[in-house]
Amino acid sequence: MQSKTRPLAAYILPAMGGLFVTYLYNAADGIFVGQGVGAAALGAVNIGVPFITFVVAAAALFPMGGAAVCAVRMGRADTDGAKKLSMHMRAMAGEYLFYYSAFSVPMLMSTCLSVFVRNDGAPTLAFLGMCTGAVMNIFLDWLFIFPLKMGVIGAAVASGLGQISSVLILLSHFIRKKGKLQIRIFKPELSLIHKICIRGVPEAVTQLTTPVTALCYNLMLSRLSGDIGVAAFSVLSFIYSLANAILSGTAQGLQPLWGYCYGRQDTKEIHWYFRCGIGINGVLSLLMYAALYMYAVPVIGIFNRDAELVRTASAALPLFSLQFIPMALNLIYTAFLFSTKRTKAAAHIAVSRGVVVKALAICCFPLFSGSNAIWLAPFAAELITLAYAVRLKRSAGLRYM
Repeated sequence: MQSKTRPLAAYILPAMGGLFVTYLYNAADGIFVGQGVGAAALGAVNIGVPFITFVVAAAALFPMGGAAVCAVRMGRADTDGAKKLSMHMRAMAGEYLFYYSAFSVPMLMSTCLSVFVRNDGAPTLAFLGMCTGAVMNIFLDWLFIFPLKMGVIGAAVASGLGQISSVLILLSHFIRKKGKLQIRIFKPELSLIHKICIRGVPEAVTQLTTPVTALCYNLMLSRLSGDIGVAAFSVLSFIYSLANAILSGTAQGLQPLWGYCYGRQDTKEIHWYFRCGIGINGVLSLLMYAALYMYAVPVIGIFNRDAELVRTASAALPLFSLQFIPMALNLIYTAFLFSTKRTKAAAHIAVSRGVVVKALAICCFPLFSGSNAIWLAPFAAELITLAYAVRLKRSAGLRYM
């Protein structure tokens, strides 16, 4: 048992921490912008979230698809194959997006490198790299927004510089040749690129959940409650991102372990790690919901102290955060299926919860149940998807290929 629990903690905790600090970039922007610039600027930053997360979703396609294939090859002791694979790899809102997108290359590199460093047996270094970027981002947010009075531009530049510091830390793994994977000149193989893209689709679509949700909410709330509704959702979206990071961290931490076991064709251990993931995420989601239910007002107050905004957002938070419970399980099902070469089933789950069902629920719930029902829409969408995921796991049996 100890031989199983040790790698479980060694991979899940750094992955969880790494994703948490990655999403902390935007949350820190929200806190400093909300406190230092105002509620309107907070809404402006939130309007830019769909574009930012779309870039993250595109970035997830290659590293997560490549990591899934890489882990299986390492499990088969195919080191050369793993090495080859790793190389295939408003006005204020406008200002924020312009300066944030200027740093999109280091952001993509940071996402990609952290995944492969973790799969190359160095999850702690991957976590350290992301932490360094987050600390840098928080310090620069304070510096640019308060002493230098740069507003939302300062928040965007701070995030970009933080990503650059992460890339430098992660590159040290390959420069010092600490693992089996290497950065070197290679000849692209179209068949391998195709395989990477196919295997990465579920994770890329999963990342699209945030921009789709944000876009639908912004459109609906601007009609139902105006600027205060959009500003309230901006705070809830930052909280959602951090919760999603913690719960996704469990799934991404388990991905290399599932891949290694699949490569060794160890069915018993594959399912043991699946049960662990369900248990861990189930407990974490319940604890998060309880904390947010009890401390809704002080949590909202971290971002902004406007009385109307705090009242609106704190009333919505207990309803909005109910989605974390079924979402926690859906993330495990998705990662489990694509890590064990059941990519089609994983993609179906990701599309259901991330694009189709959630968008329909957000747009349709207020029409039948009143404006407050909009906050319960994601919970209903995640529950429907969970029932679908359980059925898919049973029908898409584990096969070794």
